[in-house]
Amino acid sequence: MDKNKQEKDAIKLLEGAYALETPEDSISYYKGFSEHYDNIFAGTLKYNYPKRIAEEFFQNFNGAGNICDIGCGTGLVGNELKFLNPEIVIDGLDISIEMINKAKEKNIYRNFYEVDLTKPINNISNNYSAIISAGLFTHGHLGTKDLLNILLFSQNNVLLTIGVNATHYREKGFEKILNELQFLSKIKMIKISKHHIYAKKSNTKNEENQTALICTFIKIKN
Repeated sequence: MDKNKQEKDAIKLLEGAYALETPEDSISYYKGFSEHYDNIFAGTLKYNYPKRIAEEFFQNFNGAGNICDIGCGTGLVGNELKFLNPEIVIDGLDISIEMINKAKEKNIYRNFYEVDLTKPINNISNNYSAIISAGLFTHGHLGTKDLLNILLFSQNNVLLTIGVNATHYREKGFEKILNELQFLSKIKMIKISKHHIYAKKSNTKNEENQTALICTFIKIKN
């Protein structure tokens, strides 16, 4: 395939994902996107976000206990985690069964759960020592309200490393909610770092969409 056409196709897929509005939209969209996610999207745009998330995560994870990858998609984050530490145990949560099925092919995860994270999270064990996510907190996906829902699901002292699209972070008030949670002693912030989402600069509409804020913190209490 022509490289210019492939990049245009990859950006079109990305912009389509940004335009989603409801969980039902996500289920429908990723049914088709799953087939092209790794090669056309991640491969063409040099999507290094999962690698950056995994590296930040291991700066603070002590290696004890199981990890939950929320919005696991096709397993790109899990792949990076296993590369850095083959002994870890990871479960994956995603709203799209098609994306989960692609992740299963990688033989990285222990268990999978098909979950809508905008709703109360039930019937899933919460005995995780850490939660990690890349690409879930972005346009058309999850916001601050959903982050609070995930914190309710999490047990105390869990380590969270959550990536947030930089534009989304600013527009949806993530800085405000994280500061409030820390002020109320519900979380202890460890680090917020800014990273490029893509190793290759792409022609997305907003330059700020090229970066993410990777937020690492510990849940203290509900």
